[in-house]
Amino acid sequence: MNIYAPSFWPNAPGIDHSAATLALDALLPAAGSTTLAFFDQQDALHVGDAIGVLWCPTVSDLNGWSEQPSEIAASYLLSATVVSAGRAAQPCARDPNFVHRGKLEYDLQIHSRERLIPALQATQPDSGTWRLQTIGTPNGSLLAWDEIVWAGQATVEGLIYLAATTRYETYLELLIEPDGDSFTGLFSLHMSPGGADYGLGRRHFSSDELRAVRHALALAKPLHDTQPAYLTAGE
Repeated sequence: MNIYAPSFWPNAPGIDHSAATLALDALLPAAGSTTLAFFDQQDALHVGDAIGVLWCPTVSDLNGWSEQPSEIAASYLLSATVVSAGRAAQPCARDPNFVHRGKLEYDLQIHSRERLIPALQATQPDSGTWRLQTIGTPNGSLLAWDEIVWAGQATVEGLIYLAATTRYETYLELLIEPDGDSFTGLFSLHMSPGGADYGLGRRHFSSDELRAVRHALALAKPLHDTQPAYLTAGE
């Protein structure tokens, strides 16, 4: 199943985002429901596609996990089917002045939902087929993680969240499980102007990947939530 992360989830009916607290269950699409989500045109979804969808709470949906790392623990993996063709995105309900240029709206039928961290921890050894992506340079191919200019890290429910950027407008994320003196990868994001690639599943890093990850961790600055806690308990 292909994994996607919508670029934006619209405002749920009746949700007041100016309130001091929001109920997670009121925000999270329910199993059996049909919901709207915005995707990049490069995602090229089709009616009938069965997809995995990454759902994040409001702050990280808008700004990314690096701005609110605690919300990784409240992020979910949804199983869904695309039930409508893509439509040109309308102005954002949360901010009518914000227009989703280059985005398409799709209706999704939600079949199930599972909290992301337990779903990743439950994956079998060597179940991940993803790899850290390489980039071509005049001197040959390098791992994108070898080209980072900034990195940040946080620990969430025992996992290490590692985010980084490169000088070539690439954004990278990993969720890593400490494994004795080494690390096991559970989640990978590689986002560039050409689109985003997500990898889920447990896998050991190759020697080159492990070297790059260790280097990034050595450079990484601590990441902290930039906004007060506002979510009330969900599942």
